Amino acid sequence: MEIMTDKEIIDKLLNGASLRTFMIPDEAIPSNYPEHIETYDLPHVIINGEYFWAKSETRHLIHTLGSLDTGIVAFCYTNIDNIFGSYNPDTNGIRFMNKKRYKKHVWSLKGDYRLIWDSEKDDSTEYIKKAIESCSKFKIAMLDSEDIWNIHPVDLPMYYTREGISEFKTVSDFYPILFRYPHEIKKLIDQFSDFFSAESANKSKVLRFEYQKFPTFYSIRSDGTYYNGFDIPRKTTQKYKRLKVFVDNV
Repeated sequence: MEIMTDKEIIDKLLNGASLRTFMIPDEAIPSNYPEHIETYDLPHVIINGEYFWAKSETRHLIHTLGSLDTGIVAFCYTNIDNIFGSYNPDTNGIRFMNKKRYKKHVWSLKGDYRLIWDSEKDDSTEYIKKAIESCSKFKIAMLDSEDIWNIHPVDLPMYYTREGISEFKTVSDFYPILFRYPHEIKKLIDQFSDFFSAESANKSKVLRFEYQKFPTFYSIRSDGTYYNGFDIPRKTTQKYKRLKVFVDNV
């Protein structure tokens, strides 16, 4: 499996590649026994400068056979230090763990999407119209007013035939607002440096926190405007700095 630099990963993500992760959990931790291999699809990606967080869909059932105690979570991975986590948006709770729980963790990128529209270029929205007519699957990468890239799958692509304007409604999910600000993650890692160091003695420990959740939902139009989950009750809209629209290669 190809080993890429963080810059190469980010460049590929912003050109339509999808991110996945391959892991071999350390079977010395009882919950990881016996030895096995895993992979996760990470469709939600937040990029701030040279750092990113990537999240699975919130559909993993945490459970133990014979117990009624269950919960639905997402798994979240980053290129910042040795941190990863599981997140429950219903409780705003995130469990941070040491990536040393894995004997191996490798990023994998799939070239399964291609760019069809870029707000920085003089692209015709007719490309979007034709892609909708062919029942393509969409995702977007939007650079918002905070200079943060938001990559999310599209739940509903729309094209207004009279106006020639497109609108994309992304999948509704949530992630901790902390993921948007790498300096806050670094402060947390510094605060618990023993836990996240390579020499951490107890790799099975977890750190539990609660953070305000941030929506993955956006309604984004090709005219340069968008709104998110926070804007809905306020009846407000915002302006993005750049929008890239991708469709699958099927």
